[in-house]
Amino acid sequence: MNITDAVSYMCDLAKKEAQQFDVIASTSHSEGLSVFQGQVQNTEISDSVGLGVRVIKDGHPGYAYTERLTKEAVAQTLKDALCHTQWTESIDIQLPKPVEMPDEYPNYNPALESLNLQQMKDFCIDLEKETFAKSKEIENIPYLGADMTSGSSVIANSEGVFYKGKSNSASAGAGAVAVRDGIKKLGNFVKSGRDWKQFSIDEIATKTADYATELFGAKKIEGGKIPVVFSERVSARIVGMYCSAFEAEAMQKGQSRLAGMEGQMVAGEKFSIVNDPQGELFQHKYRCDSEGCVAKRVEVVKNGVFNEALYNLETAAKAGRETTGNGARDFGSKMGTSFNNLLVPAGELTTAGLLKLFPKCLLVVRLEGGSGCNAISGELSMGAHGFWCENGVIQHPVDGVTLSGNFFDIMKNVVDVGSEYRDPFGTYMVPALAVSELSVSV
Repeated sequence: MNITDAVSYMCDLAKKEAQQFDVIASTSHSEGLSVFQGQVQNTEISDSVGLGVRVIKDGHPGYAYTERLTKEAVAQTLKDALCHTQWTESIDIQLPKPVEMPDEYPNYNPALESLNLQQMKDFCIDLEKETFAKSKEIENIPYLGADMTSGSSVIANSEGVFYKGKSNSASAGAGAVAVRDGIKKLGNFVKSGRDWKQFSIDEIATKTADYATELFGAKKIEGGKIPVVFSERVSARIVGMYCSAFEAEAMQKGQSRLAGMEGQMVAGEKFSIVNDPQGELFQHKYRCDSEGCVAKRVEVVKNGVFNEALYNLETAAKAGRETTGNGARDFGSKMGTSFNNLLVPAGELTTAGLLKLFPKCLLVVRLEGGSGCNAISGELSMGAHGFWCENGVIQHPVDGVTLSGNFFDIMKNVVDVGSEYRDPFGTYMVPALAVSELSVSV
Protein backbone atom coordinates (compact mmCIF):
# COMPACT_ATOMS: atom_id res chain seq x y z
CA MET A 1 0.00 0.00 0.00
CA ASN A 2 1.05 3.59 -0.48
CA ILE A 3 0.86 5.88 2.55
CA THR A 4 -2.53 7.32 1.62
CA ASP A 5 -4.09 3.88 1.41
CA ALA A 6 -2.29 2.75 4.55
CA VAL A 7 -3.53 5.75 6.55
CA SER A 8 -7.08 5.21 5.32
CA TYR A 9 -6.91 1.56 6.32
CA MET A 10 -5.56 2.45 9.76
CA CYS A 11 -8.35 4.99 10.24
CA ASP A 12 -10.98 2.39 9.34
CA LEU A 13 -9.57 -0.04 11.90
CA ALA A 14 -8.99 2.53 14.66
CA LYS A 15 -12.54 3.87 14.48
CA LYS A 16 -13.73 0.55 15.92
CA GLU A 17 -11.21 0.41 18.76
CA ALA A 18 -10.46 3.89 20.16
CA GLN A 19 -12.35 7.00 21.24
CA GLN A 20 -9.79 9.19 19.48
CA PHE A 21 -6.76 8.58 17.31
CA ASP A 22 -4.42 10.32 14.95
CA VAL A 23 -2.12 8.91 12.30
CA ILE A 24 1.02 10.30 10.70
CA ALA A 25 2.78 8.69 7.75
CA SER A 26 5.63 9.78 5.52
CA THR A 27 7.92 8.72 2.72
CA SER A 28 11.39 10.01 1.94
CA HIS A 29 13.65 9.54 -1.06
CA SER A 30 17.16 10.92 -1.27
CA GLU A 31 20.05 10.57 -3.66
CA GLY A 32 23.41 12.20 -3.64
CA LEU A 33 27.10 11.83 -4.27
CA SER A 34 30.51 13.03 -3.16
CA VAL A 35 33.48 13.92 -5.35
CA PHE A 36 37.20 13.75 -4.60
CA GLN A 37 40.03 14.64 -6.98
CA GLY A 38 37.78 14.81 -10.00
CA GLN A 39 36.15 11.44 -9.43
CA VAL A 40 32.91 10.33 -7.83
CA GLN A 41 33.90 8.95 -4.46
CA ASN A 42 30.56 7.42 -3.56
CA THR A 43 26.87 7.63 -4.33
CA GLU A 44 23.93 7.04 -2.06
CA ILE A 45 20.28 6.40 -2.84
CA SER A 46 17.91 5.75 0.03
CA ASP A 47 14.19 5.40 0.62
CA SER A 48 12.16 5.22 3.79
CA VAL A 49 8.50 4.86 4.62
CA GLY A 50 6.59 4.57 7.86
CA LEU A 51 3.28 5.01 9.62
CA GLY A 52 2.67 5.84 13.26
CA VAL A 53 -0.56 5.94 15.25
CA ARG A 54 -1.57 7.50 18.54
CA VAL A 55 -4.74 6.07 20.01
CA ILE A 56 -6.61 7.38 23.04
CA LYS A 57 -8.65 4.77 24.89
CA ASP A 58 -10.34 5.49 28.21
CA GLY A 59 -8.32 8.72 28.28
CA HIS A 60 -4.95 6.96 27.97
CA PRO A 61 -2.68 7.45 24.93
CA GLY A 62 -0.82 4.68 23.18
CA TYR A 63 1.78 4.89 20.43
CA ALA A 64 3.11 2.42 17.87
CA TYR A 65 4.58 2.54 14.38
CA THR A 66 5.50 0.34 11.45
CA GLU A 67 7.76 0.60 8.43
CA ARG A 68 5.87 -2.13 6.59
CA LEU A 69 2.69 -0.91 4.92
CA THR A 70 0.82 -4.16 4.60
CA LYS A 71 -2.65 -4.74 6.02
CA GLU A 72 -1.22 -7.23 8.51
CA ALA A 73 1.48 -4.81 9.69
CA VAL A 74 -0.97 -1.91 10.01
CA ALA A 75 -3.40 -4.04 12.01
CA GLN A 76 -0.63 -5.21 14.33
CA THR A 77 0.53 -1.63 14.83
CA LEU A 78 -2.93 -0.68 16.03
CA LYS A 79 -2.95 -3.62 18.46
CA ASP A 80 0.45 -2.54 19.82
CA ALA A 81 -0.77 1.03 20.34
CA LEU A 82 -3.88 -0.15 22.15
CA CYS A 83 -1.75 -2.35 24.40
CA HIS A 84 0.46 0.63 25.18
CA THR A 85 -2.50 2.54 26.65
CA GLN A 86 -2.36 0.25 29.72
CA TRP A 87 0.89 1.83 30.85
CA THR A 88 0.42 5.56 30.21
CA GLU A 89 -0.98 8.42 32.23
CA SER A 90 -4.36 9.75 31.21
CA ILE A 91 -4.65 12.92 29.15
CA ASP A 92 -7.60 15.19 28.48
CA ILE A 93 -7.38 16.43 24.93
CA GLN A 94 -9.72 16.92 21.99
CA LEU A 95 -8.19 16.30 18.59
CA PRO A 96 -8.80 19.06 16.02
CA LYS A 97 -11.52 19.08 13.42
CA PRO A 98 -10.51 19.64 9.79
CA VAL A 99 -10.15 23.13 8.35
CA GLU A 100 -9.85 24.12 4.71
CA MET A 101 -6.28 23.91 3.45
CA PRO A 102 -4.94 25.25 0.13
CA ASP A 103 -4.32 22.64 -2.56
CA GLU A 104 -0.80 23.77 -3.43
CA TYR A 105 2.34 22.56 -1.68
CA PRO A 106 4.51 25.56 -0.75
CA ASN A 107 7.50 23.39 0.21
CA TYR A 108 7.64 21.52 -3.08
CA ASN A 109 9.11 22.50 -6.43
CA PRO A 110 8.16 20.00 -9.20
CA ALA A 111 11.05 21.20 -11.35
CA LEU A 112 13.56 19.97 -8.77
CA GLU A 113 12.47 16.37 -9.36
CA SER A 114 14.32 16.42 -12.70
CA LEU A 115 17.66 16.88 -10.92
CA ASN A 116 19.70 13.69 -11.32
CA LEU A 117 23.02 12.24 -10.24
CA GLN A 118 24.70 13.12 -13.53
CA GLN A 119 23.84 16.80 -13.10
CA MET A 120 25.05 16.72 -9.51
CA LYS A 121 28.28 15.01 -10.60
CA ASP A 122 29.01 17.62 -13.27
CA PHE A 123 28.24 20.42 -10.82
CA CYS A 124 30.51 18.99 -8.13
CA ILE A 125 33.45 18.33 -10.46
CA ASP A 126 33.28 21.93 -11.68
CA LEU A 127 32.86 23.13 -8.09
CA GLU A 128 36.02 21.32 -7.05
CA LYS A 129 38.02 22.91 -9.87
CA GLU A 130 36.64 26.37 -9.11
CA THR A 131 37.33 26.08 -5.38
CA PHE A 132 40.97 25.18 -6.02
CA ALA A 133 41.19 28.12 -8.41
CA LYS A 134 39.98 30.56 -5.76
CA SER A 135 43.14 30.30 -3.67
CA LYS A 136 46.63 28.88 -4.18
CA GLU A 137 46.65 28.10 -0.47
CA ILE A 138 43.98 25.42 -0.81
CA GLU A 139 45.77 22.06 -0.90
CA ASN A 140 42.89 19.66 -0.44
CA ILE A 141 39.11 19.48 -0.67
CA PRO A 142 38.20 16.41 1.40
CA TYR A 143 34.48 17.20 1.56
CA LEU A 144 32.47 17.99 -1.55
CA GLY A 145 29.08 16.76 -2.61
CA ALA A 146 25.46 17.34 -3.50
CA ASP A 147 22.15 15.68 -2.73
CA MET A 148 18.44 15.96 -3.37
CA THR A 149 15.68 14.85 -1.01
CA SER A 150 11.95 14.61 -1.57
CA GLY A 151 9.14 13.36 0.58
CA SER A 152 5.42 13.16 1.15
CA SER A 153 3.30 12.99 4.28
CA VAL A 154 -0.24 12.39 5.51
CA ILE A 155 -1.81 13.48 8.80
CA ALA A 156 -5.26 12.11 9.69
CA ASN A 157 -7.40 11.74 12.80
CA SER A 158 -10.70 10.51 14.17
CA GLU A 159 -12.33 13.93 13.61
CA GLY A 160 -11.95 13.76 9.84
CA VAL A 161 -8.60 15.52 9.36
CA PHE A 162 -6.79 14.17 6.31
CA TYR A 163 -4.01 16.52 5.26
CA LYS A 164 -1.43 15.68 2.62
CA GLY A 165 1.97 17.32 2.19
CA LYS A 166 4.88 17.23 -0.23
CA SER A 167 8.36 18.72 0.08
CA ASN A 168 11.74 18.60 -1.56
CA SER A 169 15.10 20.33 -1.39
CA ALA A 170 18.65 20.12 -2.66
CA SER A 171 22.02 21.01 -1.21
CA ALA A 172 25.59 21.29 -2.41
CA GLY A 173 28.75 22.27 -0.61
CA ALA A 174 32.44 21.86 -0.05
CA GLY A 175 35.01 21.77 2.73
CA ALA A 176 38.52 22.90 1.86
CA VAL A 177 41.86 22.68 3.66
CA ALA A 178 44.19 25.63 3.18
CA VAL A 179 47.84 25.82 4.22
CA ARG A 180 49.98 28.83 5.07
CA ASP A 181 53.42 28.65 6.66
CA GLY A 182 52.80 25.06 7.69
CA ILE A 183 49.49 25.89 9.40
CA LYS A 184 46.35 24.21 8.13
CA LYS A 185 42.80 25.58 8.32
CA LEU A 186 39.49 24.08 7.25
CA GLY A 187 36.58 26.06 5.87
CA ASN A 188 33.27 24.88 4.48
CA PHE A 189 30.07 26.21 3.00
CA VAL A 190 26.80 24.48 2.07
CA LYS A 191 24.04 25.93 -0.09
CA SER A 192 20.46 24.64 0.18
CA GLY A 193 17.31 25.43 -1.76
CA ARG A 194 14.57 24.21 -4.08
CA ASP A 195 15.66 25.85 -7.33
CA TRP A 196 18.76 24.19 -8.76
CA LYS A 197 19.18 27.12 -11.17
CA GLN A 198 19.94 29.30 -8.16
CA PHE A 199 22.91 27.15 -7.13
CA SER A 200 26.04 29.06 -8.08
CA ILE A 201 29.39 27.31 -8.35
CA ASP A 202 31.13 30.66 -7.95
CA GLU A 203 29.24 31.48 -4.74
CA ILE A 204 29.96 28.14 -3.07
CA ALA A 205 33.60 28.10 -4.20
CA THR A 206 34.21 31.68 -3.11
CA LYS A 207 32.75 31.24 0.35
CA THR A 208 34.47 27.90 0.86
CA ALA A 209 37.84 29.41 -0.03
CA ASP A 210 37.21 32.54 2.05
CA TYR A 211 36.25 30.51 5.11
CA ALA A 212 39.29 28.25 4.69
CA THR A 213 41.73 31.16 4.64
CA GLU A 214 40.08 33.84 6.80
CA LEU A 215 41.69 32.82 10.11
CA PHE A 216 45.31 32.73 9.02
CA GLY A 217 47.48 35.08 11.05
CA ALA A 218 45.49 34.56 14.23
CA LYS A 219 46.82 36.25 17.35
CA LYS A 220 46.10 35.76 21.02
CA ILE A 221 43.94 38.14 22.96
CA GLU A 222 43.65 38.84 26.65
CA GLY A 223 40.93 36.78 28.28
CA GLY A 224 38.24 37.97 30.66
CA LYS A 225 34.71 39.29 30.42
CA ILE A 226 34.54 41.16 27.14
CA PRO A 227 31.86 42.23 24.64
CA VAL A 228 31.07 39.60 22.01
CA VAL A 229 29.23 39.88 18.70
CA PHE A 230 27.88 36.56 17.48
CA SER A 231 27.91 36.76 13.69
CA GLU A 232 24.81 35.71 11.76
CA ARG A 233 26.93 32.72 10.74
CA VAL A 234 26.70 31.29 14.28
CA SER A 235 23.84 33.09 16.05
CA ALA A 236 21.17 30.62 14.88
CA ARG A 237 23.19 27.77 16.35
CA ILE A 238 23.46 29.51 19.71
CA VAL A 239 19.73 30.17 19.93
CA GLY A 240 18.86 26.78 18.49
CA MET A 241 20.77 24.86 21.16
CA TYR A 242 18.57 26.38 23.87
CA CYS A 243 15.22 26.74 22.10
CA SER A 244 13.68 23.85 24.07
CA ALA A 245 13.63 26.19 27.09
CA PHE A 246 10.70 27.99 25.47
CA GLU A 247 8.57 24.85 25.17
CA ALA A 248 5.80 24.23 27.71
CA GLU A 249 6.74 20.55 27.89
CA ALA A 250 10.21 21.39 29.23
CA MET A 251 8.70 23.78 31.78
CA GLN A 252 6.17 21.22 32.99
CA LYS A 253 8.95 18.68 33.46
CA GLY A 254 11.13 21.11 35.40
CA GLN A 255 13.62 21.26 32.56
CA SER A 256 13.47 24.97 31.79
CA ARG A 257 14.57 27.94 33.84
CA LEU A 258 11.79 29.94 32.22
CA ALA A 259 9.03 28.07 34.05
CA GLY A 260 6.69 30.54 35.76
CA MET A 261 8.38 33.56 34.16
CA GLU A 262 5.74 34.60 31.64
CA GLY A 263 5.37 38.39 31.71
CA GLN A 264 8.90 38.91 33.03
CA MET A 265 11.96 40.39 31.35
CA VAL A 266 14.25 37.55 30.33
CA ALA A 267 16.29 39.31 27.64
CA GLY A 268 17.49 42.68 26.42
CA GLU A 269 14.65 44.88 25.18
CA LYS A 270 15.88 44.69 21.59
CA PHE A 271 15.73 40.90 21.58
CA SER A 272 12.58 39.05 20.49
CA ILE A 273 11.80 35.49 19.39
CA VAL A 274 8.85 34.64 17.16
CA ASN A 275 7.41 31.30 16.11
CA ASP A 276 6.62 32.25 12.51
CA PRO A 277 5.17 29.28 10.56
CA GLN A 278 4.03 31.30 7.53
CA GLY A 279 6.62 34.07 7.70
CA GLU A 280 7.62 35.84 4.50
CA LEU A 281 11.32 35.46 5.30
CA PHE A 282 11.06 31.68 5.34
CA GLN A 283 11.02 29.45 2.30
CA HIS A 284 9.60 26.59 4.36
CA LYS A 285 5.98 27.09 5.42
CA TYR A 286 4.01 25.27 8.11
CA ARG A 287 0.24 25.14 7.71
CA CYS A 288 -0.35 22.74 10.56
CA ASP A 289 1.62 20.84 13.16
CA SER A 290 2.01 17.08 13.58
CA GLU A 291 -1.34 16.91 15.39
CA GLY A 292 -3.24 18.53 12.54
CA CYS A 293 -3.67 21.77 14.51
CA VAL A 294 -3.30 25.05 12.65
CA ALA A 295 0.20 26.42 13.14
CA LYS A 296 0.05 29.87 14.76
CA ARG A 297 2.35 32.85 14.87
CA VAL A 298 3.51 33.21 18.47
CA GLU A 299 5.52 36.09 19.92
CA VAL A 300 7.45 33.96 22.38
CA VAL A 301 9.73 36.76 23.58
CA LYS A 302 8.71 40.32 22.77
CA ASN A 303 11.11 43.20 23.44
CA GLY A 304 12.82 41.13 26.12
CA VAL A 305 9.62 39.96 27.84
CA PHE A 306 8.80 36.24 27.92
CA ASN A 307 5.37 36.40 26.39
CA GLU A 308 4.17 32.85 25.73
CA ALA A 309 5.49 29.30 25.63
CA LEU A 310 4.94 26.82 22.81
CA TYR A 311 2.25 24.19 23.36
CA ASN A 312 0.96 21.01 21.82
CA LEU A 313 -2.43 19.58 22.73
CA GLU A 314 -1.21 17.58 25.73
CA THR A 315 0.86 20.34 27.32
CA ALA A 316 -1.87 22.90 26.62
CA ALA A 317 -4.43 20.70 28.40
CA LYS A 318 -2.18 20.44 31.45
CA ALA A 319 -1.81 24.22 31.56
CA GLY A 320 -5.45 25.02 30.82
CA ARG A 321 -4.38 26.76 27.61
CA GLU A 322 -4.97 26.39 23.89
CA THR A 323 -2.38 24.73 21.72
CA THR A 324 -0.15 27.07 19.74
CA GLY A 325 0.08 24.48 16.97
CA ASN A 326 3.62 23.37 17.80
CA GLY A 327 3.10 19.64 18.19
CA ALA A 328 6.07 17.80 16.68
CA ARG A 329 6.24 14.12 15.85
CA ASP A 330 7.39 11.80 13.10
CA PHE A 331 5.91 8.39 12.53
CA GLY A 332 8.35 6.71 14.90
CA SER A 333 8.18 9.02 17.91
CA LYS A 334 5.85 10.26 20.61
CA MET A 335 4.37 13.74 20.49
CA GLY A 336 6.77 16.52 21.37
CA THR A 337 7.08 20.25 20.72
CA SER A 338 9.19 22.36 18.40
CA PHE A 339 9.38 25.75 16.72
CA ASN A 340 7.75 26.03 13.30
CA ASN A 341 10.27 28.55 11.95
CA LEU A 342 12.16 30.49 14.62
CA LEU A 343 12.62 34.18 13.87
CA VAL A 344 14.64 36.74 15.79
CA PRO A 345 13.40 40.01 14.22
CA ALA A 346 16.14 42.09 12.66
CA GLY A 347 17.41 45.34 14.07
CA GLU A 348 18.64 48.40 12.21
CA LEU A 349 22.41 47.93 12.33
CA THR A 350 24.44 45.74 10.03
CA THR A 351 26.88 43.31 11.59
CA ALA A 352 29.63 45.83 10.86
CA GLY A 353 27.54 48.45 12.64
CA LEU A 354 27.24 46.27 15.75
CA LEU A 355 31.02 46.19 16.06
CA LYS A 356 31.02 49.96 16.54
CA LEU A 357 28.93 49.64 19.71
CA PHE A 358 32.02 48.63 21.69
CA PRO A 359 35.54 50.09 21.90
CA LYS A 360 36.81 46.52 21.79
CA CYS A 361 34.99 43.27 21.09
CA LEU A 362 35.29 39.75 19.75
CA LEU A 363 33.39 38.93 16.54
CA VAL A 364 32.62 35.20 16.58
CA VAL A 365 32.25 33.54 13.17
CA ARG A 366 32.76 29.87 14.10
CA LEU A 367 31.85 27.64 17.01
CA GLU A 368 33.27 24.26 17.92
CA GLY A 369 31.81 21.51 20.04
CA GLY A 370 28.76 21.79 22.22
CA SER A 371 29.22 19.10 24.86
CA GLY A 372 29.57 21.85 27.46
CA CYS A 373 26.17 23.30 26.60
CA ASN A 374 23.00 22.39 28.52
CA ALA A 375 19.53 23.62 27.54
CA ILE A 376 18.13 22.90 31.01
CA SER A 377 20.62 24.91 33.06
CA GLY A 378 21.59 27.26 30.25
CA GLU A 379 25.27 26.53 30.75
CA LEU A 380 27.46 27.31 27.75
CA SER A 381 31.08 26.35 27.18
CA MET A 382 32.45 25.92 23.68
CA GLY A 383 35.35 26.77 21.45
CA ALA A 384 35.18 29.80 19.20
CA HIS A 385 37.04 31.48 16.34
CA GLY A 386 36.64 34.97 15.01
CA PHE A 387 38.17 38.41 14.83
CA TRP A 388 39.36 40.96 17.36
CA CYS A 389 37.84 44.37 16.69
CA GLU A 390 38.63 47.84 17.98
CA ASN A 391 36.43 50.88 17.34
CA GLY A 392 34.45 48.89 14.80
CA VAL A 393 37.50 47.85 12.78
CA ILE A 394 38.72 44.25 12.51
CA GLN A 395 42.31 44.04 13.75
CA HIS A 396 43.24 40.37 13.37
CA PRO A 397 41.85 36.83 13.48
CA VAL A 398 41.47 34.99 16.78
CA ASP A 399 41.28 31.24 17.30
CA GLY A 400 41.50 28.74 20.12
CA VAL A 401 39.39 30.67 22.63
CA THR A 402 36.63 29.28 24.84
CA LEU A 403 33.35 31.05 25.52
CA SER A 404 31.84 30.40 28.94
CA GLY A 405 28.62 31.64 30.45
CA ASN A 406 24.91 31.01 30.57
CA PHE A 407 22.47 31.38 27.71
CA PHE A 408 19.88 33.07 29.92
CA ASP A 409 22.47 35.69 30.91
CA ILE A 410 23.46 36.09 27.27
CA MET A 411 19.85 36.92 26.38
CA LYS A 412 19.76 39.57 29.11
CA ASN A 413 23.04 41.01 27.87
CA VAL A 414 21.94 41.38 24.24
CA VAL A 415 22.21 45.12 23.63
CA ASP A 416 21.35 45.09 19.93
CA VAL A 417 20.46 42.83 17.04
CA GLY A 418 21.81 42.95 13.49
CA SER A 419 19.90 43.47 10.27
CA GLU A 420 21.36 40.63 8.18
CA TYR A 421 20.40 36.97 7.95
CA ARG A 422 22.74 34.30 6.67
CA ASP A 423 20.71 31.40 5.29
CA PRO A 424 17.55 32.26 3.32
CA PHE A 425 16.60 28.56 3.31
CA GLY A 426 16.92 27.97 7.04
CA THR A 427 14.11 27.42 9.51
CA TYR A 428 16.02 29.42 12.16
CA MET A 429 16.51 33.03 11.10
CA VAL A 430 18.73 34.84 13.60
CA PRO A 431 20.80 37.94 12.80
CA ALA A 432 24.02 38.89 14.56
CA LEU A 433 23.71 39.42 18.32
CA ALA A 434 25.71 42.04 20.21
CA VAL A 435 26.32 40.88 23.80
CA SER A 436 27.68 43.34 26.35
CA GLU A 437 29.92 40.77 28.06
CA LEU A 438 30.83 37.12 28.04
CA SER A 439 33.70 35.20 29.62
CA VAL A 440 36.42 34.46 27.10
CA SER A 441 39.40 32.30 28.05
CA VAL A 442 42.48 31.71 25.93
